[in-house]
Amino acid sequence: MSSEEKDPLYEVSFDTLEDPEDPLALSDLRKWLIVGLISCGSICITSISSIWSLVSPSIMEEYHISQEVSTLGISFYIWGMGTGGMFLSPISEFHGRKIVYVSGLFLVFAFGLVPAFSHNIGSILFSRAIAGFFSSSFMSVAGGTFSDLFKKTERTANFKRDQQKELNKALLMYSVSPFFGAGLGPIIAGAVVQYLPYRWAFYIMSIWSGVMTLLVIVFVPETYEPVLLKKKAARLRKSTGDDRYFAPIEKIKQSLVRSIFLSSKRPILLILKDYMTMALCFYSGFVLAVIYLFFVSFPYTFRTVYHFNSLGQGLAFIGLILGLCLTAIISPPFIKIWYDHLMAKNNGVHVTEFRLLPLIIGAFLTPIGLFILAWTSYPHVHWIAPIIGSFVFGAGTSLVFSGIFAYTVEAYRKYTASAMATNSFVRSMMSGAFPLFGLQMYKALGIQWATTILAVFSCFLIPIPFIFYKYGAMLRAKSPYTWSD
Repeated sequence: MSSEEKDPLYEVSFDTLEDPEDPLALSDLRKWLIVGLISCGSICITSISSIWSLVSPSIMEEYHISQEVSTLGISFYIWGMGTGGMFLSPISEFHGRKIVYVSGLFLVFAFGLVPAFSHNIGSILFSRAIAGFFSSSFMSVAGGTFSDLFKKTERTANFKRDQQKELNKALLMYSVSPFFGAGLGPIIAGAVVQYLPYRWAFYIMSIWSGVMTLLVIVFVPETYEPVLLKKKAARLRKSTGDDRYFAPIEKIKQSLVRSIFLSSKRPILLILKDYMTMALCFYSGFVLAVIYLFFVSFPYTFRTVYHFNSLGQGLAFIGLILGLCLTAIISPPFIKIWYDHLMAKNNGVHVTEFRLLPLIIGAFLTPIGLFILAWTSYPHVHWIAPIIGSFVFGAGTSLVFSGIFAYTVEAYRKYTASAMATNSFVRSMMSGAFPLFGLQMYKALGIQWATTILAVFSCFLIPIPFIFYKYGAMLRAKSPYTWSD
């Protein structure tokens, strides 16, 4: 039966929460188990990206390669994460969320075995790139899953809890996980290198990603409503023998290949034609790139200045982790107070640029943290001082990302997925590049001046949120991609 001949009376749907196939009908415990597992998966994937930092010296020694070649183990993984999402996330629109999670995690596990067992540096670096590429398929659909579970519809109108608040809690929990994972990787690697052969770091990550794959298979169901309705329609056709039952997604004739092409085309156009996107992407890219530069500069700093062993070098990342994670958890109520104050001054009228409030604060904290880190890294100054600097920088980074993401989601409402994919691509390209020259910069200029250059450059970025706050509405009106309704 063609799409024109389909009878609307036979279009399947979820009308009430009594339908067991409806993802909104899952129990609260099951929903938060899913959120927890997806967040743990994000921690695992980002830990794999950064675990290379403290095993790099052992790899250089075993394979007789330079620092630059070894650092490609970080860069290739990050570049893979940045490009993979644009090409792999459309699969979820045709085949659902679960197959993306399972296939992505399994391939991360499979290619993660190569560094654990291979004795060829070429195959190891290649496997890092492929693992990073497929790890992006896991991270690119997490927000969609949370929206599936806590969607506000007519079916949830009588719920006692606010679906939007539940969704915000889930997104907050998930937003912390990539930062936590990126900081956790060096700690794991430092402990391993201190007490075990370095390959144990890769054994641990392979076991972790393998276990996560099994947990997702067992405990994370399909949550994408169009795909679930497609399965329901197929079941009804089979059980009743009536071929007139159909799901809305079955009326879409666009191929998967065409969908992937379109989803990768729009982010590129956003970079080239939308200056707001370019500026916001560059800002978030620079801040994240500094964090990934820390994966080569922190071990060097705390080894040469404070003579920390491998475990101590890994633990030096705790300040950064706490700054990133605690700020993400604690800051929302305070930002809301400021937001409510601006709303009251504006006669209760919301303005999209109010979403930039966290970015305005973060724009000052990031250079402050870098200046503290730069000018306390001396042997006569206690080691806690640069770690405090990294805490302040981490707090600023968390606020920068919070403001940029919130503003992007609202300003580019119609093209949110493309705008976020663009942001992911740009920041991953920059994050992969910084570690390649970071250690040389620190050795040539010295720890203090190298970090100062980063701090001064971050000062030049301070005007960006203020410019967008004042002129954002005008800039959005000129953009073909923003959505101001």
